[in-house]
Amino acid sequence: MNPKVVEAVNAVRAHFAGKPVEVVPDGAGGAHVFIEEIEVGLLYTPDVTWLGFHIDSAHPHSDVYPHYVGRLTRTDGVSLGEAITEHDYQGRPALQLSRRSNRWNPAIDTAANKAERILKWLCDR
Repeated sequence: MNPKVVEAVNAVRAHFAGKPVEVVPDGAGGAHVFIEEIEVGLLYTPDVTWLGFHIDSAHPHSDVYPHYVGRLTRTDGVSLGEAITEHDYQGRPALQLSRRSNRWNPAIDTAANKAERILKWLCDR
């Protein structure tokens, strides 16, 4: 992994302290990151899942997009919505969360901050 990706991974670990973080180098300088034991609230079943994403070798000069969580369903029966689709991510059954940063700014849209915003968006739906 290149030094900026290692720095981003360390920031994710610090931001999500207490949660297991798995890092899988992609062989091109980037990494696939999985944050385990993410609580998504009673709106979803299961109410605890993982969050995954790819930090590419161009980081911090590229958006961290898309993000993935384990397959969830809403407990109220409402559709997950158009920004959420079923996929597999790195061999895991997943939901892809399509939330691109339209006004992407590398100083603000760090891997850790983007992950936190994605989770807030998911949990506030």
